[in-house]
Amino acid sequence: MIADVIPEIKTRGGGETFSYLVPKELEGDIKIGSIVEVPFGRQIIRGVIATTSNLKPQISNFQLKNIKSINKAFSIPKQYIKIARWVSEYYFCSLGESIELFLPPDIKNPRQKSEILNPKSEAISNIKNLNTEQKKIFKELKKSLPSKVKKPALIFGVTGSGKTEIYIKLAEEVIKQGKQVIVLVPEIVLTPQTVERFEEVFAEKVCLMHSKMSKSQKYHCYSDFYYNKKPIIIGPRSALLVPSMNIGLIIIDEEQEESYKQEQNPKYNAIDLAEQISMRNNALMVLGTATPRIETFYKTQTKEFDFFEIKSRYRQLILPPAETIDLREEIKAENYSPISRRLQELIDQTLKAKRQTLLFLNRRGSSTFVSCRDCAEIINCPKCDIPLIHHIGGNAGLRCHHCDYKTAVPSVCPKCGSARIKYFGAGVEKIEAEIKELFPEAHILRVDADTLNNEKAYQKFYQDFKNHKIDIAIGTQILAKGLDIPGVDLVGIISADVGLHLPYFRASEKTFRIITQVSGRSGRRDNVGKTLIQTYWPNSRAILAAARHDYEIFYNEEIKNRQELNYPPYSQIIRVVSEDKNMAKAKDQLVLLAKDLDRENIEYIGPGLCFFQRIRDRWRYHIIIKLKIKNEKLKIREIFRKYQNLNWNVDAYDML
Repeated sequence: MIADVIPEIKTRGGGETFSYLVPKELEGDIKIGSIVEVPFGRQIIRGVIATTSNLKPQISNFQLKNIKSINKAFSIPKQYIKIARWVSEYYFCSLGESIELFLPPDIKNPRQKSEILNPKSEAISNIKNLNTEQKKIFKELKKSLPSKVKKPALIFGVTGSGKTEIYIKLAEEVIKQGKQVIVLVPEIVLTPQTVERFEEVFAEKVCLMHSKMSKSQKYHCYSDFYYNKKPIIIGPRSALLVPSMNIGLIIIDEEQEESYKQEQNPKYNAIDLAEQISMRNNALMVLGTATPRIETFYKTQTKEFDFFEIKSRYRQLILPPAETIDLREEIKAENYSPISRRLQELIDQTLKAKRQTLLFLNRRGSSTFVSCRDCAEIINCPKCDIPLIHHIGGNAGLRCHHCDYKTAVPSVCPKCGSARIKYFGAGVEKIEAEIKELFPEAHILRVDADTLNNEKAYQKFYQDFKNHKIDIAIGTQILAKGLDIPGVDLVGIISADVGLHLPYFRASEKTFRIITQVSGRSGRRDNVGKTLIQTYWPNSRAILAAARHDYEIFYNEEIKNRQELNYPPYSQIIRVVSEDKNMAKAKDQLVLLAKDLDRENIEYIGPGLCFFQRIRDRWRYHIIIKLKIKNEKLKIREIFRKYQNLNWNVDAYDML
């Protein structure tokens, strides 16, 4: 027997499968989807059987190698091999890279299983009673569960409207049918509260999967879901990648979040992948958000997705009113602190009321750059040509957030020798220091990638904040992503302008989304709450719409701009990045590509230097391709095949 194997590595030259002989002792176990170990070059790697045949090999120049072993515990269902082919074609990666997504953790002797979730022996509470709006949506979605063709559905509900209650009721129905449920959340920090809510109803039926777990923990979760021992799996993108032929429901909460996009190859978007998985398993896919991606909302308008709206918050609470502070007026009043006078006043009032405050700034570090007052020299990363970020505390010094280069703050300017070194801008570390000085009695915690760097830290932060051990949480985007803390009465957005003026077609959408999501963290139980937005551009359409919680106005303006400029959803963006230590070589590789695009009359922008021109000592050029029709994508694939050996990085979704 001969088996064609998809190896779990990136392959070049067009080869997707490689032929191997099946030893007699393994023939009875081999089938399409079997996970095997094979010799590949000088190494032994895993692969998946794509086809088998009993034909004699038509090869005279060399002898086929033998398959070494087979994994008898798991195999990849046929539909997932088809899904892997879709990933390969859609995201311009090798089939080996895409099939690797669905393989179990590579571990020979997993440690004895220890329960991660501390599950109860039985459910400790029933689902809360649904209100009228929730019941109506649940009944409509329930009708589609038995149907043969299921449209994806978007639940568009304001922050705190009770989307989770609908998810749980749908999961109950699916579990009754003997099917499985995937629940995706955008960040690991959101898994504790999501697991807690589902455990209250489903107890030991819930398993958790995310990248911070050990290989053994991942293996046991993979096994539990694969064999349907635990029919509900919760986690970020990786929870989607455990193959099953029994999926009935995929829930994607906070669908607007960019963290659903993987930044390493294959650069897939979990929402698009979930749509493929749900379609091939005849499962229902439900998206939930208060700020849908423009592309998702567009699909509801064109009837590709079903649309359901929750117009009011759970228990009829109103959305927190937003007050905007013009930071230019603060400077005129000689307040040079990043904390406006009004924000100081509101924090003080909130502390006296024994409620909690959340302060948001989408910048890590203390200062955004360090410069010389005399010659204006900016201290840049020597490898990336971008400003080094000033950090204080345990990570004191200058750091590059791209290559992790570190150095001490210079005592004198490296260019002119002046000792007048100045720190500009503010990051969360600086805000933390100022707040501690203003409110020394408050319990304050900074929440960013530096402080929440492991699973225990995520769990501890959530429990401490929920149990009111923290008065003021100061953090980055992590705080914008679905946290449900009852005691938060005040949200302060330190600078709403971060990212607003980037050369990026999603810049306004991202600003609107973050402001809306962060402001929705307050007033989620028994208080109305309040949001304060600090900005230098109070008349920006994104900031004005977010302050009013008015998605529809923002969408209508944004979709017109997208159509005029031929950006998604009216085209697909493909970004090709060329990197090289030699600046001219990096550009020349894309000049060749541009000539082919011109011959095929395909629209593109560039080649030009990337926004981050040099990272890790490599110069970066890119071309932005706008595809209008499917035929153009076929042409693009043919063009890319000509340049497989060039140092390109293809991203089929985004631009930065």
